[in-house]
Amino acid sequence: MLNIKKPLILLTVLISFTVTGCLHKETYQKKEIISVDKNQYLNMTLESEPQGLDPSKDYDTSSIQVLTEVNEALTRIEKDKNGNEVVKPAGAKGWKVTSDGLNWTFYLRNNKWSDGRKVTAKDYEYGIKRTLNPNIRSKKAYLLYNIKGAKIYNTSNYNVSSDIVSVKALDDNTLKITLEAPCAYFLKLTSFSFMQPQREDIVKKYTDKYGSDSNSTVFCGPFLLKQWIHGDRVELIKNNNYWDKNSVKLQKATMEVLKENNTIYSRLLNGSIDIANIIQPDLKNKLDKQNKFNVISVSEPTTDFDVFNQSNKYFKNVNIRKAFSLAVDREEVSKTLWKGLYTSAYGLVSPSIQIGNENFRKKVNQEPVKQLQELGENPKKLLNKGLKEIGFDGDPSSITITYLEPDTDYEQKNIAEFLKNMYQKNLGINIKVEYVPWDKFESKILSGDYEFASMIWTADFNDPLSELLMWSKDSQMVKINWNDKNYDSLIKKAAILPQSQNDQRFENLKKAENILITQDAVISPIDYRNNNVYKRKYIKNLMCNSFGSLYEIKYAYTNGR
Repeated sequence: MLNIKKPLILLTVLISFTVTGCLHKETYQKKEIISVDKNQYLNMTLESEPQGLDPSKDYDTSSIQVLTEVNEALTRIEKDKNGNEVVKPAGAKGWKVTSDGLNWTFYLRNNKWSDGRKVTAKDYEYGIKRTLNPNIRSKKAYLLYNIKGAKIYNTSNYNVSSDIVSVKALDDNTLKITLEAPCAYFLKLTSFSFMQPQREDIVKKYTDKYGSDSNSTVFCGPFLLKQWIHGDRVELIKNNNYWDKNSVKLQKATMEVLKENNTIYSRLLNGSIDIANIIQPDLKNKLDKQNKFNVISVSEPTTDFDVFNQSNKYFKNVNIRKAFSLAVDREEVSKTLWKGLYTSAYGLVSPSIQIGNENFRKKVNQEPVKQLQELGENPKKLLNKGLKEIGFDGDPSSITITYLEPDTDYEQKNIAEFLKNMYQKNLGINIKVEYVPWDKFESKILSGDYEFASMIWTADFNDPLSELLMWSKDSQMVKINWNDKNYDSLIKKAAILPQSQNDQRFENLKKAENILITQDAVISPIDYRNNNVYKRKYIKNLMCNSFGSLYEIKYAYTNGR
């Protein structure tokens, strides 16, 4: 039987956003006619099982990918007509900010939860305060410390009321947030899951099971979670209660948990998945020859680095830490291991990060690791110097140091073995790689139960502080047993300066990064990652973002499947 696909003709409204006075609002432009397939669905991948769908607790990439599609934060990160990532109104249709940058008032849309109840400002207030609740122990709470009262509440011994946090629902449709000081990046935070609305009645109903499956939460985004088969896949369907449902063309999106790169490659070729991020150089080269895909290259704000636990008898010494950093040939890592797919990192802040409208890495006139290299120290001699300083006078070849790695990541396994050999060759010591499951890796990192570890960090928002703030005293992301008052002071100053003083913010952040890498060698940057998203040519309007979730499928559709 001849199967003729008849595309549907849909009329869409393009929306642009302008600033009039202090009110950010929407204006409408011309209409556009597009053709779409009758059956609208996408098959995608998740790199791992989502940890959960609790916006306050779950921050892994897979959880964020799903949370972005099933919930509606105040704003969304989207692409403008020039391909730039910008903050767009979402749960809020507009906002006002006072001239001093302290008081933000958000005006909400008429949106509904999946059970039909209205989404209210109280839901946003509750969600933000729940992220800050010390009982929740959210690892992202420190990012909200610019909100007045947030730090006091989050760091209290459970005896301070959440009323101290200056987030207030003025009525069902109006949310007011007051900051401690002007914050250049605050608006960017409003798109993230830890500021999504949450229903207090649902949280209390399901307690510790909240967000653990499709039945233990409610949704207010473009899609609903129809089914979650743990370890296998997540199935989303269109949310017909969503305020902007007419912009959503897809009826279904299936996200499969696929960890093996060869499996992903085979599934892309046989058409059982439509989109995937390919990270293995040889597979990327094979796909490039197929002429079946469009490739979206995304400069990911992600840095691979090694972190040293300074409670360890070796890594408490700065010269030993510097020796490890100098032992890494970053150009060789990029050229030989990644075939140029990833680029050498000589600083922590990744190349896609901006400060204001300027690229931070380009603005920095000297990279921290290169400053360390220019001192002309030989890694092995520097190691021996450090060993003498801690009272070790034996043979370095008798030393074995354990290198902690999460065992779920293709890149991590490759880079671990590559760096192990590099450290052993250039330092003359023994390296034992310890592979542990992600949950155990996270537990060890948070408790300080490691010697040194390989880590990946993806920036939450487009500002250098997203990567530098985590090393300040306020953060609890990694236990490194290091603190520097000058570093904390520079970070604090950069956090409270407004956008109009981005030049001063830049100088503070540049100095802070140098303390972290050149002066104290707290971490050793290795490489910057890039995403290469392969999608079938019939997929249209798929957004691939550097910040937030990798895929934004709200506007995606197929034509010609």
